[in-house]
Amino acid sequence: MSDVDGLMLGLGLMLAGTSLGAVLRPDLLVKESHRNRDARLRELDAGAPEAFFEERRELEAYTPRFDLSHRALRILGAVGLALGIGAVFAGFAR
Repeated sequence: MSDVDGLMLGLGLMLAGTSLGAVLRPDLLVKESHRNRDARLRELDAGAPEAFFEERRELEAYTPRFDLSHRALRILGAVGLALGIGAVFAGFAR
């Protein structure tokens, strides 16, 4: 009968679960990208209502901190998913 390393198993499940979001829906993770900012400014120029007070001013004044592409997020998510699956197997193989 094999022992199960609960810490490694839990870490692997958490890592795999959070990485799955980056693989499946990277657009939800990149809220502050230049692409999303420019798209939202185009929507506001076309007459869309502002989601909050002075949204346009905030978008124009503060540039995004990073601009990860969807491809880069998917690659990072796939690496995290592989590490998570490896940690799950390591948790069972103890």
